[in-house]
Order: sequence, then structure tokens, then C-alpha cells
Amino acid sequence: MNVTDKTAIVTGAAGGIGAAIAAELAAQGVAVIGVDIDPAVGALATRCTEPRRVRTVHGDIRDDATVDAIFATAPSLDAPVSILVNCAFWEERAPLLEVTTAGWAATLEVSLTAAMRLSTAFARRFNGRNGAIVNVASVHAFGAVPAFGAYEAAKAGLVALTRSLAVELGPRGIRCNAVAPGFIRVARNRAIWDDEAALSRLMQAYPLGRPGTPEEVARCVAFLASDGASYVNGACLAVDGGMSACLPEAPLR
Repeated sequence: MNVTDKTAIVTGAAGGIGAAIAAELAAQGVAVIGVDIDPAVGALATRCTEPRRVRTVHGDIRDDATVDAIFATAPSLDAPVSILVNCAFWEERAPLLEVTTAGWAATLEVSLTAAMRLSTAFARRFNGRNGAIVNVASVHAFGAVPAFGAYEAAKAGLVALTRSLAVELGPRGIRCNAVAPGFIRVARNRAIWDDEAALSRLMQAYPLGRPGTPEEVARCVAFLASDGASYVNGACLAVDGGMSACLPEAPLR
């Protein structure tokens, strides 16, 4: 993957997909700074193969103090910050007729605006030749289901931001791409994947017939962050078992 001798910032690293991304990058020799508002991020090093090259920042990525702390931590590692993975998110899950103004704002602030702020902070400090930003979007960026309106708007915005960053930061030597996971076995989806009947119904829309894992998403992120993807810029890679390729009538056949 050619990602050694680099440091990666990974937000949302306390658990789920973010923790899997941090662990995958660390396994490939990348130094990692994991960031999360959840204090459980402090245990990230125990999940990584090289705990000595893992640092954590506990804080809200909407706050300037947290952003400053992330980049102040970087010099303690032995490689320049060359990778940024925006995986943190927050959502208010409610129908649009019921979503609160504060919940809508917080969803976009954490899932979209903070990614923009971190990406521009990363770009201003980057002085290398092969930088990479990977945004963790969602298949919800391209379709809708009830009660996910705020989340879907934020993830659609994140895909659009990916393209804008790719165009504007490419001349600086920074590529920007995204992944769009489908249904992944993470804690917030546990009510579905613990319910065999509900999971079976949902998996009818997935040609592979099973949920994905955080590790499967992490491997795709690691590829996009690596020099192996050196001419990939502005792309969004679906990591959804073929769900987005599937027409609605396909399960009926």
C-alpha cells in the first residue's frame, strides 16, 4: 500500500468504522492520531499493532481547541501528517417534520462542517507531495429512507465537499476521495443485525446477501489513502455489497 512513513489523523476513532480504519492504517505502518468526543478513544492503541505510534485526542472536532490539539500532537510522532480521514458523525434521527433545528444544525456541523474545517487545516499545514483525504460518506448520500433526512443531507454534502477538495487541493499535492458504506455491522445498527427476520428482509436488497464489516470499509479507506491510489482523485467508492447497483425489482426475481 506504500503508506509507511506517514501519520494519519482519523476522526470518529473511538469505535466502529473509525476505530477499524485507525487499526488498519496502523497495521500497515502508519502512525495514527485518533480523535473522538467519546473518551473510549483513549483505548485505541490497544487495538493497534504498533501502540507506540498511536496518539489520541479526546475532544469535540467542532472546537478550535480540539483542532489545535490534533496538530500539536503530530510532532510527537516520527512521520509527517500526510493522511486525514473524516469519519466522525452525529445525527438526529427523526422525520423531517419532527427534526429539531438544533439537531439538524449539529448533524451538519459534526458530519460536514467539521470535515471541511479539518480538511482546510490539514491542507494549510501540508508541505509534502502525496497527501490524501478520505471522507467516510454513506449510501444515504444517494438515496433516502424516512427519518434519516438530516444524516442524508450531511452525507450528500460530504460527497460534494469531496469533489470540491479534490479540485482545489489537487494542485497542492493532496488527493481527496470518499467511501460510501452500505449496511455495516456497527453498534448503532445492532437492533437490526440482532433481529434475524429484519436483517433477512434488509439483505434482500444486497446482492452479496450479508452486512459489511468495519474492517472491509477500512481496507478500502487504506487503499484510497495510499500511493496505490495515486491517480484517484474526486471519486466516491461504494462499499455496499452491490446494493447501489441493484434495481428495486431485483429481489423479486
